[in-house]
Amino acid sequence: MLLQLFSISSAGLSVLLGLWFLGSSFGNQGLQRTLQKKQDDIQARQLAIQAQQQQLQAQQQQIDAGTQLSQQVGPAMIRDLAALQIEKNNKKIGQLLLKYGIEAKLNPAEPAKQSAPVPPASAKPTQQPGGQ
Repeated sequence: MLLQLFSISSAGLSVLLGLWFLGSSFGNQGLQRTLQKKQDDIQARQLAIQAQQQQLQAQQQQIDAGTQLSQQVGPAMIRDLAALQIEKNNKKIGQLLLKYGIEAKLNPAEPAKQSAPVPPASAKPTQQPGGQ
């Protein structure tokens, strides 16, 4: 009888352990699915961040190109506008230049037709390589 009781209790314990193992494996699978979803979400966010970084780099390249262009073209255009204002005595161009703090004046060392404007000290155009 003792042997039968031991066998029955061992079988019952085995069934309980089997059910516990089954329940924990279902729980683990649920946790693994949750983990996989979170990893997928993180990967999607990383891809979105990379796309935004690429857009930012493209915008920065555009800004750099615009800055370089403005540094090359801007001073030459201001000199040309100032020369045109002096040559034609155009008051509208003069007002436009004054609006941005630039006053075109004749260079006393040169004749009037070949004069280049002398910008004020606060509005000196930068010299670019190649004489531009």
